Amino acid sequence: MAKVKKTKRSVIVILCSVVVCVSFAISLFSLIRDIKDIDKEIEAVRLATASQQAENEELRRQLYSNDKDEYVAGIAREEGYINPGERVYYDISVND
Repeated sequence: MAKVKKTKRSVIVILCSVVVCVSFAISLFSLIRDIKDIDKEIEAVRLATASQQAENEELRRQLYSNDKDEYVAGIAREEGYINPGERVYYDISVND
């Protein structure tokens, strides 16, 4: 009888140990997947930061350059403004 109780206890202990190990393994794989996802997000943010820094540098260069008037005139033309006395011609022909 004592042998049966000891066997039942050892089976229960082994079963509990296996369940705990499987639980830890599942948690580990889940954490690894989360870490990979976060690494991808970090890389995307780094790329966006690099792009924004390049754009900022270009704007800084334009701000401190000597051709500010040309830059402002270019922006004004994009917005549809013209200089006094200028004529604007629009090509209304359709090129298919």
